[in-house]
Amino acid sequence: MFGYIRPYVPDLRVREHELYRAIYCGLCQSMGRHTGCASRLALSYDFVFLAAVRMVLEEVVYSARPCRCGAHPIKKRAVLRDNSALTYCARAAALLTEAKIEDDIQDAKGMALGSRMLRPAARRMCKKGFPGTDGPAGAVQKSLEQLHGLEAAGCASLDDTADCFGALLSSVFSWGLSGSAEKIAAQVGFTTGRFIYVLDAADDREQDEKSGNYNPLNIAPIDAGALSVAVRLDLEKLEAAVNLMDFTGRSELFGIIENILYKGMPMEADRVFQGKSKKQERHGSLT
Repeated sequence: MFGYIRPYVPDLRVREHELYRAIYCGLCQSMGRHTGCASRLALSYDFVFLAAVRMVLEEVVYSARPCRCGAHPIKKRAVLRDNSALTYCARAAALLTEAKIEDDIQDAKGMALGSRMLRPAARRMCKKGFPGTDGPAGAVQKSLEQLHGLEAAGCASLDDTADCFGALLSSVFSWGLSGSAEKIAAQVGFTTGRFIYVLDAADDREQDEKSGNYNPLNIAPIDAGALSVAVRLDLEKLEAAVNLMDFTGRSELFGIIENILYKGMPMEADRVFQGKSKKQERHGSLT
């Protein structure tokens, strides 16, 4: 269910682009440090958005350093130094990756061989990140159980299932925060979760119909126009939450989040509702 929260790279200013890439590379290194090298394979642009939001709400003072890595061995790149937000996001990425694998297995009715092979490694890296069932791990498990219950019952309501996934991301975005920061993060996570779920359901509708996998849009079809309106309403709620964030002294982070909200996410929604594949339309390169 990942891959829908991306920036529109051509409209990023130079400093915003450099910071976005530094966060991406810093998150990769943080994942290797805290949840194991294999966990880096789970890195996606979605987690950069989570990291940017957490860095603002945690009021992180961040800095970058030049660094080479296996992916870019020749030329040094700016990499964000590890901080509380990156550490949390690295662990959250491991947690959500395990959740995605479990969801794939559930959807495929026991036929997801690849996901079953990845499950042990995903569980190991998740335990490194959030051992036990306390904190976000317990909240994610609870939301997943509710979601699987709705799917098993053949729930025809896209709203109910999207709300369930929204609650899952709400807990991930807000865990460990307090006061207004917690409330803002919870709303950002909830609306982002709904956005991801609706786009994923629309994106996979034909494939799920052929495979017999659960998809609420195959039980109670909704046309692309109505789905587009629903997604725009969720984006308006996300905008309202983002507007409550204090970006004082963090203009580059504001630019990144604004770009994702006003350019990247709407363009990804347009791609899905126009029936284009993920390979047909992407928003530029970070290299």
